[in-house]
Amino acid sequence: MSDEIIDFVLLPEQSLPRYIHSTKDIYQHRSLLKQLLLSEYTLNYLLDIVIASVKNKSRIRTLDCLRVLRAVLRNNPFGIEISNEAISKLFCLHQKFIFHKNEQVCACANMLVKSQRLDDESIAWVIANWEKSDHLLNRLLRYPENHHLIIQWATEIYQSGKLRDRKSEIIGILIGENIPAYVRESSSSIIWAIYYSKVPDEIKQKLLIENCTMESIEPLWKVAIRLKLSRVIEFMQKKVREQQNGG
Repeated sequence: MSDEIIDFVLLPEQSLPRYIHSTKDIYQHRSLLKQLLLSEYTLNYLLDIVIASVKNKSRIRTLDCLRVLRAVLRNNPFGIEISNEAISKLFCLHQKFIFHKNEQVCACANMLVKSQRLDDESIAWVIANWEKSDHLLNRLLRYPENHHLIIQWATEIYQSGKLRDRKSEIIGILIGENIPAYVRESSSSIIWAIYYSKVPDEIKQKLLIENCTMESIEPLWKVAIRLKLSRVIEFMQKKVREQQNGG
């Protein structure tokens, strides 16, 4: 490992102020920067440079800067949770570039907030603009936890009959301790909705068993395997044996 790589990767608080002062520097050192581990210092340092350039309307290599930020976010072997301050900065860039004419830029802007917990104002903005971008729609459908604004949005979408091709994901948002009484779908759609729901595995397990039918055996098996729910698998095996024995 060269001294330069050691400086960048292992000593970012020393190397970044020494070598990185502009988006041009980020571009020139992009290969090294993509090897940086995620930390509050590193992420905020790079974000501040990129956001300042965007606000000043400076010419930047947008895709390369976003790719560096994306790489740093992914380099998280210690499972670091970033601060609300950093998430706000990431969302600022997300808003700026999610509608970019270059789809690669849009995809990178999308990844900046994937799996991040956003504040209410940010979520409200995504809800207001979801029809303009599949990326925004996916951020709502795959938000990492239940959120009252997203539940309200999903309720309106389901009851209006929109997004029927994503109905299991929509229903998944609506699932809490139980499946809402107004939901009327095929057993297969319900099984996948339980899979997509944000409830704990114990509740998923209970709901899957309650909604097990011979017609839903195939999707139920796939979901049980993916979620590694041994109790559901055992229940299915018992149910199939009873069916074969005429019970």
